[in-house]
Amino acid sequence: MTVSSGDIIRGVWGAWRLARRDTGGMEMFDISPDGAAKSFYAAVLAFPLFLVTQAFLLGERWQLLLQPIPLAAEIIGFTALWLLMPAALTWVLPRLNRGARLPEGIVAYNWAALLIMIAGFVRFVLDALGLFPGPLSIVVFIALMVACYVYEGFVLKTALAVELPIAAGLVVFDAFSSELMIAWIDAVVQSSL
Repeated sequence: MTVSSGDIIRGVWGAWRLARRDTGGMEMFDISPDGAAKSFYAAVLAFPLFLVTQAFLLGERWQLLLQPIPLAAEIIGFTALWLLMPAALTWVLPRLNRGARLPEGIVAYNWAALLIMIAGFVRFVLDALGLFPGPLSIVVFIALMVACYVYEGFVLKTALAVELPIAAGLVVFDAFSSELMIAWIDAVVQSSL
């Protein structure tokens, strides 16, 4: 399985179209099982952004992330974080009689997650540069989180052809599980420093 630049461009463009609430973005995705597997390349593209963000959070101690235990915790945690929703979809969709929509769900979720990661990274960099002073930083953070959750819900609703409450439930599951996983990553990294 080779991921071409065309696969990446189509995946990002499809996710961007979905971000603009254009359901035609789904047509950009390769929704075959091979396309679903290739969509995990979005995680490879997102990992450097995640690692840079984690390094910024450590401040002057960022070099400590290059030690084996903290780096392994970052890699394992990020991988688990990325695989959690596709694994949940694999379990949930057959119970909702939507098992045939699994490739669409995985592909759309993975490419949308890359866009969400990029948006969060841009906000983080702008905040680190001091462009959002004081309370404005909190307002921008909350607004971005709400926008990302709404976007994820729209992507899941569109890709899985499910009702809004089901999509919302999946978003809530993703939000809580992601926060728990990030807390675990931070705890492991902090305890090993």
